[in-house]
Amino acid sequence: MGLVLLTFSNTRLMGATVTLALVPDSAVQAKDSADIRVQRKKPVLMEPWHWNVIRFNPTPMLLFSEVRNITLSYERLITRNQSVGIQVGYLLLPRLKFLDKLNQIVVFSPKEKYGVNLALDYRYYLSPRNNRPAPDGLYAGAFVSYYGFKFENHLDLNKTALLNDGTIFGKLNVVNLGLNLGYQFIFWKRFSVDLLLLGPAYSFYSGQLGISGGLDPELVEQIDKDLVEAVEEQFPLLGALLGGENLQFIGYKSTWKFGFRYSVQLGIHF
Repeated sequence: MGLVLLTFSNTRLMGATVTLALVPDSAVQAKDSADIRVQRKKPVLMEPWHWNVIRFNPTPMLLFSEVRNITLSYERLITRNQSVGIQVGYLLLPRLKFLDKLNQIVVFSPKEKYGVNLALDYRYYLSPRNNRPAPDGLYAGAFVSYYGFKFENHLDLNKTALLNDGTIFGKLNVVNLGLNLGYQFIFWKRFSVDLLLLGPAYSFYSGQLGISGGLDPELVEQIDKDLVEAVEEQFPLLGALLGGENLQFIGYKSTWKFGFRYSVQLGIHF
């Protein structure tokens, strides 16, 4: 629409002329568009209260009923809504129940047993959703983690003077690559409660079990069978190594499986 001028005169105003101008539609639309662009301007991220979080993860302790499973993590903000983190922990698995069944024929004497868990995390805090500064709020991200466990037990035949004893040893390694979705609460600007709610992962399992010494081959076969059944019953995740295969665990095995990660952590924000 072009510019329209309306002009009229009034003789009583001694020939004065009054002119009214109508603003064109295109000018109004341009102004509205500018207002919308201003409204859609990228929101300013809030300044974090602090930039670090140290947390204690009791999940392995509760999962395996082992108080020595101590796991700590550290998170550092690298921008106002992104962070990286590292997790380090000591890992012990509980005694396998099948050992109690074999106590009548074999005596097991622990020699060593230990494990570790490590993880690296990246988090993106969803600032449009959160109304408090990171690291408080909903986050999404990715992680890589490693769980390793090794044990060795001395064993010999019970109620016999024969020198046919041996050693049972094994190790387990799990590497996970996955995504995570969770929520971290920061209370009073200092205390953290971190809930990792969803952590699907693609996991590589590898394990090895061996029995050395002068034991009867039939006894070794029986121990192997009982061990596999106990692992599948007591530790379903470790049973992934045996999925759908014949009952055999002695030797080396590896496989890829879909896994899952979850945790509850308590910490200090500083």
